[in-house]
Amino acid sequence: MNVDKKEIENFDNHAHEWWNSRGPYKMLHKLNPHRLKFITDRIELDGLSVLDIGCGGGLLSEEMTKKGAKVTGIDASRKTISVAKKHAEESKLKIDYQCTTLDQYIKKSKKRFDCIICFELIEHVPSPKKLLEEINALSNNNSSLFLSTINRNLQSFIFAKILAEYFLKIIPIGTHKYEKFVKPSELSDNLDILKYSVEEIVGLIFNPLILDFEFSSSTNINYFLYAKKNKK
Repeated sequence: MNVDKKEIENFDNHAHEWWNSRGPYKMLHKLNPHRLKFITDRIELDGLSVLDIGCGGGLLSEEMTKKGAKVTGIDASRKTISVAKKHAEESKLKIDYQCTTLDQYIKKSKKRFDCIICFELIEHVPSPKKLLEEINALSNNNSSLFLSTINRNLQSFIFAKILAEYFLKIIPIGTHKYEKFVKPSELSDNLDILKYSVEEIVGLIFNPLILDFEFSSSTNINYFLYAKKNKK
């Protein structure tokens, strides 16, 4: 099972705060419009079956559903999924939320998806390679794949780990482990083996002057990746 139990416990502890835009997940609330834009600028969501892996409290799942996508959201944190289900019900949105790991979902479901989203998750699992293999098993022959994570270098260690957690305190301490950060080249190489075509990699920076994120040509810290599954 490609899950770090300590990571799950950490998210369980903050599950009740998911929809508090001023709480521990305030940066995800700021990031969410940019995540959605990165997707919708590249594909039309309406009518697509979408798997949101590590969906958390449903911030992105809900926005994709509003765009017409048929969303399945999975997360290994039971408390988090409970929060997601409750908020979707209150918002009158139909989303298939399931508390499960990716490997467990593969065993019990034969469903294949038009689009798979895996944002802010790869840096929290023991094996990114295995995660990509599991994603591949749930992709149809022409599936779109959207990933986001954090590069591994000195700059990302300083800004995404030390400054963000200990000085700016914009994310909870312990959220990230530097050794789990993933270089774009590592993702691209693994996706190439799985017969994906990497279409675009775009950087993301936090602008302290406007207290918001911006897309960037630099992938030194946070970055998005868009790939397409090559038809067999």
